[in-house]
Amino acid sequence: MSDKETYQQLLNASKETGLPVKKILDMFSILVGSDPIENNELLKRLGVSRNVLNQVKERLVKYFNPASTLTSLSEAGMKDIKGIGEQESPEETLIKLDDQELEELKKILDKHKSKHPSPERKFDQFTATTETVAKRAALMNFMGDVRGKRILFLGDDDFTSLAVSSFGSAENIQVLDIDKRILDPIKTISEEEKLEIITTRSDFREELPHECRRKFDVVFTDPPYTSDGVALFLSRAIDSLDLQNQAARIYFCYGNSDRAKERFLPIYETIYRSGLMIRWIFDKFNRYDGAESIGSASSLFVCDVTPKTKALISGSFNGEIYRAN
Repeated sequence: MSDKETYQQLLNASKETGLPVKKILDMFSILVGSDPIENNELLKRLGVSRNVLNQVKERLVKYFNPASTLTSLSEAGMKDIKGIGEQESPEETLIKLDDQELEELKKILDKHKSKHPSPERKFDQFTATTETVAKRAALMNFMGDVRGKRILFLGDDDFTSLAVSSFGSAENIQVLDIDKRILDPIKTISEEEKLEIITTRSDFREELPHECRRKFDVVFTDPPYTSDGVALFLSRAIDSLDLQNQAARIYFCYGNSDRAKERFLPIYETIYRSGLMIRWIFDKFNRYDGAESIGSASSLFVCDVTPKTKALISGSFNGEIYRAN
């Protein structure tokens, strides 16, 4: 079986069980080259429930030797899993971004920096630093949210899609944005670099294009930092996700002054009411050129879907979503 076919089987198991593919790879990294391990010990090291682990093993049964209390890889498991590469760390909470990878990503972004338009205040645009954009892409890759994934960017004035697409491993990448000044250079660079990014103009105050609904595994968005802006962009993100994929995920940014921390509360309420689970919050992860009113920084939220996930806003939206208005 090819590496691509093996990885697709892991993705399918992730979609069906809701266990992130990164965690499945962590499990195999523990098992490759090791002696049979007690199931209880494997559960402790992975931090997953017995029920979920059993579901994954049932879907990937050919990769395991049959045993009641021990877990070990079969011959097919040893061969195929080694082929797709071992993970550096079996601890998903230990975020280790590769410095060399970051430098390569920054070179790609710097190469096209002159094509980046100036921020448009009426759309609340502030440009993230090159280092931030590289870190976003590296984090998504580390989390297993690039390879084999269908990825949507709801707005991309930072060109994060270019960094993510440079890995060349996503199934497809699409960018929706209201601003043609953003879409046109992304399309041009994509054609020059053969990145195959799809670009589509879209005003998120209107419903998503039909072809973008229920289609994606991962969404990244840096929305307007208003309560309505976050609610609208999260709603469009949910509408775009393939909710049959129980491991579908949204990355979104939000920043505010530390002197007005209460403004985070309606954001948490929106997340809760949307039926999303906060997997991680990386405080001050994003850094910007400008945006001094929020300390030129924002947090990165990583949210997983649940059976209760739903869009709070459907149809057209006529409210104000931008601070500049």
